[in-house]
Amino acid sequence: MKFHLIAAKDMKILIRDRNALIFMFIMPMVIISVAGLALGGTFEDNIRIDVLVVDLDNKHLSKEFVQFLEDIDILDIDMESNEFAARDRVKNKEYGRLVIFPLGFTESIMAGQDTELLIISDPSKDSQNTVLEKIIEGYANQMSTYVVTIKTVTAYGVPTYDQEKVFDIIKVVDRFIFPPPVAVVTQSSTTDRKDFSPFIQYVPGFAVMFLLFTCVEAGSVSLLKEQESGTLRRLVTAPISRSEIIGGKIAGIFIRGFIQLSVLLLFGQVAFDLDLGSSLAAIIILIAAVTLAGTGLGMLVAVLVKTKDQASPVSNMLIMTMSAIGGSWWPLYIEPEFMQSIAHFTITAWAMDGFYELLIFDTGVSGIREEVGVLLLMSVVFFWIATIRFKFE
Repeated sequence: MKFHLIAAKDMKILIRDRNALIFMFIMPMVIISVAGLALGGTFEDNIRIDVLVVDLDNKHLSKEFVQFLEDIDILDIDMESNEFAARDRVKNKEYGRLVIFPLGFTESIMAGQDTELLIISDPSKDSQNTVLEKIIEGYANQMSTYVVTIKTVTAYGVPTYDQEKVFDIIKVVDRFIFPPPVAVVTQSSTTDRKDFSPFIQYVPGFAVMFLLFTCVEAGSVSLLKEQESGTLRRLVTAPISRSEIIGGKIAGIFIRGFIQLSVLLLFGQVAFDLDLGSSLAAIIILIAAVTLAGTGLGMLVAVLVKTKDQASPVSNMLIMTMSAIGGSWWPLYIEPEFMQSIAHFTITAWAMDGFYELLIFDTGVSGIREEVGVLLLMSVVFFWIATIRFKFE
């Protein structure tokens, strides 16, 4: 078998091409670094929510409620005494949300009467508004328990006009409702889950995208260039079979992509302390499967277009589309469900699923069997179509 000679020839050409090496390694490293450092806050749990508060009641229970809000780390509480001025500040987008405690708030609760809090929010900040609403609802449920308790003892004829006795009743209720008698406990499906870092998204995400540029765009253009120049036709006359020629071209593209993806992941490990998991075999298998699928797609593009000038824009369109919907630029879970389903027709989505399994959950080879299987199936389909339609002339 002489296919390795063709693969070696392609690698020598690559090594001499300084621009190609910069595009394969330096540019991805710069983009990964910039994206991870500049956009890392997008994935941080420690968000800050600015809240303007007007306490028209200014009595015991409303003050306790305000103190509760001030003690929550993610909330930045600012007090305003004038309700109309506070509404204007939210309207002018100085604050994203306003909480108003009505006059008589404490008195209503102590009398066992229904009352309400008002939240005025900027609709453009729905996600933060939802967080605030859940926080306030949680504490309001506690006070609702007080109201129900007072209504209950009143219904049984227990006098509640004595505020000291009412507070005694509330203290007893506090002993039984905290911690809540019915608790909701959330557990991860695996005990090996690691803290999410922005580089878990950006290192494999952009590495896979640039791998596709190498295997799909550069691979297809290189193949068509040799076809148009007559190099492949001349090789046929040499003492080497057509299958060895095609195998050599595939091997050259595959080796180039495998090295590129491996180097970029190692860069993430060294530069940003990215944990690649405990299984070296698993990461190698996944890299190989992703690279093989990319190489197959590059071969497919080469046989579906007519010239190298057509191959570049078609490849770019495919790569950018797959990267956008497949999870290279942002996590798949933030996309609508129908887009997530569409995304799993792409190499990128299955590659990112596999990297999440290894980088977040450290599942090893057993955890990426499905992803590797789908990527290999894609490879078989791509190569099968490409070899049927491939022409040396």
